[in-house]
Amino acid sequence: MKASDIAILAFYNLRRNTMRTILTSLGVAVGIGSLAAMISFAQGISGNISRSMENNDIFTGLTATSRSIDLDDPGARRSSSILSQEKAEVPLNDSVIDGIREWKEVAIAFPIVSKPATVQLAGRSLRASLKAVPIEMGEFPPFSNITRGRFFESADEPRVIISRQMLQQMKILIDGESDNVGLGGDVLSLPLDSVLDKELKIVTRVFDPDKLNFINPRKGELPLSNEVTSLRIAGIIDNGAFSSGVFNGTDVVIPSLAIDYVPCIDLRSIYDIMDGKSDSQHKYGSVHIRVKEHRNLKTVKFKLEEMGLQVFSVGDKLEDIENIFLMLDSIFAAVGVIALLVSILGIVNTLIMAIYERRKEIGIMKSLGGTQFQIKMIFYVEAAFIGLVGGICGVAGGKLASQAASSFANSQIGKIIGCDLEFFDFSWTLAVVAILFSVIISVAASFYPANRAASIDPLDALRRE
Repeated sequence: MKASDIAILAFYNLRRNTMRTILTSLGVAVGIGSLAAMISFAQGISGNISRSMENNDIFTGLTATSRSIDLDDPGARRSSSILSQEKAEVPLNDSVIDGIREWKEVAIAFPIVSKPATVQLAGRSLRASLKAVPIEMGEFPPFSNITRGRFFESADEPRVIISRQMLQQMKILIDGESDNVGLGGDVLSLPLDSVLDKELKIVTRVFDPDKLNFINPRKGELPLSNEVTSLRIAGIIDNGAFSSGVFNGTDVVIPSLAIDYVPCIDLRSIYDIMDGKSDSQHKYGSVHIRVKEHRNLKTVKFKLEEMGLQVFSVGDKLEDIENIFLMLDSIFAAVGVIALLVSILGIVNTLIMAIYERRKEIGIMKSLGGTQFQIKMIFYVEAAFIGLVGGICGVAGGKLASQAASSFANSQIGKIIGCDLEFFDFSWTLAVVAILFSVIISVAASFYPANRAASIDPLDALRRE
């Protein structure tokens, strides 16, 4: 028999039992689709999500402070006498921060300077925190990804950057945004040019000596008054929970030198005053450090702790997160392998049934000179075709299922983290490999039925028929 004759016989036999062939191919499709989807999920987690996290400040940044914080009571600070018995407190002044900047693993380091305030825009108000950033932060996310407006041009530019999340909390939507879920009523929709380059009123509390009255003091009244500073909005960022480790959605960002334009009571030095220190003006409460790569995180953290600083970092937990995802990937892959094993059994069952139905045909072919190899090839071609069709359908189904699952996950998680993530990495390479694997595993499943068919005695087959 020629190769073309073998192929014609194989396709004829498959078409003769169309429903059984379709069901067997669907079994292979389910197994291959499940396995391919699980592999793409593993690639998406280890690749896209991990890469997104590593490019995020929350996973490449550290916050160091010289203050000792009781984790059971974060508002409490241990006295300097206790600290002195353990290790001398390192003052976070400009010289110390400059030294940290010189480390080869550090991309940027700057003191965290913030002021509490209430911001007002378009008749809406919100309690926020005014935070200073150096001009170099324009090269790092989320400020390097500003699509509405721009970053600061100088360190003393009297402008601010706000977040889209802050506007939403003020129930303000821009550019016709339709994402108003959870905002409730009284939502104000504004065009972008009504927000950019407009004045943002910043209300802060300042000391008011006119309210000091030692003769007739009023109970509960502090010598404070409101001070209003108006600064123009330079840009709007889309920073969510994973966008930056030191900034959150209700922060108003301002250049490092321009923050002095906003008067405010400096509560940062109260602890130092209570400890009898007088060098507070040369000392910062904490410093934010961003490393060049995630792998440098542990090294920088060790160096900071060696200096005697208290270090907080979420990034060192990234490996634990990846290990959890790896464990989930293993579980999902096991489910895919089980589905594939079931489909293999379906192929074996289909071909064994074909042997019983075609014993007379096999006997006639062997009587006319058909070799055992040619008989085997007929079954191999049948199995390969089932594997090819099942592989193509499985890859297509797995692709559609992964896209649907990714869309659903982003609809639930995307609003929390402020961006969409690619949970599945379904590449063309994976699709081709999955189809080839489907064909190979199907042919391998046909070894036993093919050998059994080839070993049939033609005289015995014809006598029984």
